Amino acid sequence: MPWSRQRAFARAVGVVGRGRLAVRRAFGVASFLVVFAEGAALRAPSALADDVAPLSPGTLSVEVVEDGAVVHVRPDASSPRRGTVTLGTRLAVTKRVAGAGCPSHGWYVVGEDAYVCSAFAVPSPLPPVGEDHAASLPGELLPLRVGIVRVDGTRRYAHPSDYGADEFVDTLGKNFAVVLGETREEDGIRFVRTRGGYWVESSTLDPPRPSAFEGVMLGADRALPLAWVTARKAAVYAAKSGAKVSRHASHREVLALGDEVTKDRIATAEGGFVRLRDVAVACTAPRPEGVGEHERWIDVDVSEQVLVAYEGDTPVFATLVSSGRPTAERATPLGQFRIWVKLASSDMDDLERTDVEENYFVEAVPWVQYFKDGVGFHTAFWHDDFGQARSHGCVNLSPKDAKWLFRFTGPNLPLGWHAVLPSGSETGTLVQVRSSRH
Repeated sequence: MPWSRQRAFARAVGVVGRGRLAVRRAFGVASFLVVFAEGAALRAPSALADDVAPLSPGTLSVEVVEDGAVVHVRPDASSPRRGTVTLGTRLAVTKRVAGAGCPSHGWYVVGEDAYVCSAFAVPSPLPPVGEDHAASLPGELLPLRVGIVRVDGTRRYAHPSDYGADEFVDTLGKNFAVVLGETREEDGIRFVRTRGGYWVESSTLDPPRPSAFEGVMLGADRALPLAWVTARKAAVYAAKSGAKVSRHASHREVLALGDEVTKDRIATAEGGFVRLRDVAVACTAPRPEGVGEHERWIDVDVSEQVLVAYEGDTPVFATLVSSGRPTAERATPLGQFRIWVKLASSDMDDLERTDVEENYFVEAVPWVQYFKDGVGFHTAFWHDDFGQARSHGCVNLSPKDAKWLFRFTGPNLPLGWHAVLPSGSETGTLVQVRSSRH
């Protein structure tokens, strides 16, 4: 992973200069190990103002003037990061206070446990406003326009005019994914500008085909236990040990379940039985110790490849996932964790690896929530194998499910923010990863 990409991610989550960022990537997944070095923080020149001028009358917000401006949990540049905010966002502000590490005119209070240095924002008489970076594009499943590289060795140009001179910056591999911007025609050839500022021929890119699969809301009309058919089709038998087939259930059909389970079959609510190997079963899990009776939490069963979201003891949502393959290197870690950062999107690649046959590169993977170092939830728009383990550690979700889960969990991503970390006033949602077969 190039150092520039390490710094981009590190800045988003607030670890630039605070230690060494070791990175290991695998297909469709990021695996980060963040090691914080004592006393290695990069800070603005120390400054502590005893007196700061109050906000001017009529100030309704402060406008962010540097993209990726860092919000801290205290008015001190050495305090933990709360998140990052995009250029042009106007943050609600209550007052200006003195603090350290901001050699300007103090710190703006922009929320609970949220302070931004006045060097990176200016007072505004306009009301607060910010883009919802976790929203999909109108009528689309993804929040950004994406192109999938069709041809290995596709060239990236600094400018479309470089095409005729055969001068290119570098090349992209087949199935690399890039975020698309403006288009331009040069000598009859259409080019598209990618997020990094480089240009590629439009004809070398295909649109993604993200899965339209989505989980189910739970309530009075639908409750656990239930199952999804993960086989191409599943026979519903009339008896638990018989061979007579009542009907065939279709792929990803949702089945309400009964209570009876044998060695290889489980009862359906309609009175039949299906083979366990043909379905992914979601059952109720007990609330983990320390979770409040109304607190939200997430249960992931890697044996069944299912996720259930809870509010206290009440399951409210269930879906299929793709967790890590069951190998020593790729398995999703088991245990109880807390979401430690949420990002509207994050680049993922393994370009630094030379021990793999093919590298991967995906710009701006949406709805990322890390809960164990660099292992977390994110959407996967490059496959539709939900219900099967296939990642290199993270928990893949369909676009609809990843967006739903991103909005369900804490900490909440405010409008205009690109990344948010927990604080004393808003903890990260507990995530339990377990295997029901062990």
